[in-house]
Amino acid sequence: MKYPKKRKWLPTRFIWRITLVNFIVITIAIILSGWAIYHTACFLVDGMGNFTGAGQEQFNATLFQYLILFGGIGVFVGIVVQFYFTKKLLKPIEALVQSTKMLQQGVYPSPIPTEGEDEIAELTKQYNELLLQLQRNEAYRNKLVEDVSHELRTPISNLTGYMHALKSGVMQGNPQLFASLYEQTKRLTDLVEQIEHLNEWDTDQVTPIDKELLPVKQMMQQCVEIFRLQLEENHIALHLEMEEASLWMHQEGIKQVFTNLLDNAIRYYEEEAVIYVTGKRIPNYYQISIATKGAPIESEARKRIFERFYRLEESRDRKTGGSGLGLAIAKEIMENHDGTIGVESQDGFNTFVIQLPVYEEETSLI
Repeated sequence: MKYPKKRKWLPTRFIWRITLVNFIVITIAIILSGWAIYHTACFLVDGMGNFTGAGQEQFNATLFQYLILFGGIGVFVGIVVQFYFTKKLLKPIEALVQSTKMLQQGVYPSPIPTEGEDEIAELTKQYNELLLQLQRNEAYRNKLVEDVSHELRTPISNLTGYMHALKSGVMQGNPQLFASLYEQTKRLTDLVEQIEHLNEWDTDQVTPIDKELLPVKQMMQQCVEIFRLQLEENHIALHLEMEEASLWMHQEGIKQVFTNLLDNAIRYYEEEAVIYVTGKRIPNYYQISIATKGAPIESEARKRIFERFYRLEESRDRKTGGSGLGLAIAKEIMENHDGTIGVESQDGFNTFVIQLPVYEEETSLI
């Protein structure tokens, strides 16, 4: 990105005003002190009685000239020193002003160099951090718009094509067509809902007040029951073994994590495999694992699997897979619970592991 040419720094009206005020203050101080010194010296010399009238006048005139000379030098040196240090002190502020103007024009300026540890240096550091955060937010927004547009393009194109065919008479309505149209609209609805959920959890809207002390095993059992019919229709075995525990959780949020992970396990289930759901207490955490056999997940994929709109491979596309938001939502929810979520892939098993913190007041309930 090209930045506007940085103009040469010039003293601002603020510096001139400060300089003028200091000039007046220094001048008044020197005049008053000079006047006092002058009259005191004249009075002392006159009291000594060693000068005639003409000698006294010459002494007074010479002393006055020296006071004027050294007073002028003092004023000049004071103003120059004050101007230099004021200019140096306010130069970072001028840089902040110019940087802000560039930001208002839609151009991200370079970070401002900082020197020292004073308040202005701290302000500059905070501004640089704000600038970097704005750049990250802009990059994220552009990426989100691009991903959402990509996800919406296919179902909207399909719906448009079907509707045009029906309107022109090329196709006749039938149950299969209407079922296909329903699936496309359902995909759009689900995607919009997931984006809303992601935004809710991404903005850290959950507070401790939203959390309750809930039995984690019972919540998992409720989520498994949601998939009971799907498990039976596909002849999928699910083995559940969890220790009893009550944890501070946001009920709907944690249920969403459980259902997202169970849905993934069922979606990528392989024949004659078993889905293992286990839960146990470890130091300071309650750990839940959902494991099943599947194609190995490579190291790079494991690092990116919780990114928004990321899919493992082309075969797991928007037809067989989801929108790529389920695991991203799960990650946001876990972070709002001060917990963690990760994935392991070894010995033919892919295991998603989540850990929820156990607090002191929960110990007696576990």
